[in-house]
Parts: sequence; C-alpha cells; structure tokens
Amino acid sequence: MTPRVSVGERVPQALLGRMIDGAMYTVELHELIAGRRAVIAGVPGAFTPVCTCRHIPDILENAGRLRAAGYDLIACVVPNSPWAVAAWAAEVDPAGVMTFLSDGNLTLARALGVTVSAPDLMLGETSARYLLATDNGIVRRLNVEAKINNVDCTRARDVLID
Repeated sequence: MTPRVSVGERVPQALLGRMIDGAMYTVELHELIAGRRAVIAGVPGAFTPVCTCRHIPDILENAGRLRAAGYDLIACVVPNSPWAVAAWAAEVDPAGVMTFLSDGNLTLARALGVTVSAPDLMLGETSARYLLATDNGIVRRLNVEAKINNVDCTRARDVLID
C-alpha cells in the first residue's frame, strides 16, 4: 500500500472520469484544483447507504458554509464507473451542487494511500471514506475514517474548523 499523503504535500496526479451531458470525459485532478480551494469527499461506493443517506447529504446541506469559507470547488470522488457515478449523483444531488468524479480505477485512492479492502460488504478493494481539503493543489487536511461505515471525521464541519 502506498503511504498516505501528508498535509503540505502536493495532491498526487490522478486521472478521473466525469460525465457531462451523457458523455464521459477524463479530468486531471491537479488541473481541476489548480488555483482554487477545494473540498473533496471520498466515498467507498455509489448507492451505498452511508454515503447516500449520511455522508453526502451532510456535505450538501453545508455547501453554502463551505463556499462562504472560501471553497470554490466541492467535489465527491467515487470508486465506481463514471456512468454509475452520474446516476448516483442525479439521485443524491439533483441540483448539481457538487462535482462528482469517478475514481473507478482507484488511481486517486491508491495515490493518496487510502484504499481499503471491504469484501464483507462485497466492495472488494475500494476507497476509504475521506475528506480532503486543498489549496492550489496542496493538501491542507486529509481526514480518513477508521471504518468505511463511519462518518465521524469526514463531515463538512470537520473541514470548517480551520
């Protein structure tokens, strides 16, 4: 397993997928977050109950507070295909408040050092639940839950304490 990135380090380069008007595009994360403050919620999977009912709703409910705190990008990175991510995004965020990105190849999760094995949930190797705050591509905060069903340190308020 790759060592976890630390505060002060540059966010690793990762190629992610994004659906726009039914077409799949690739996105270089370092380009997307360059020159801006971003908060990125990483989840173990689309349509999973904790992600759908607790984690992402908390981020969405606090999007105004996050923007007021200077975060101009609020994103969710999901270890599923871009098509599954788009379907889930339409369900959990019909207003399009967040940017949803696919990490279906676990490129970002591996580079951040946040992959976990969850065979008991039929997820296999997946992403841990995390909250990443960046400023111009530099890691300012990386909170990772001890268990993927926890939402103890990855809520919006956990990045708003700075």
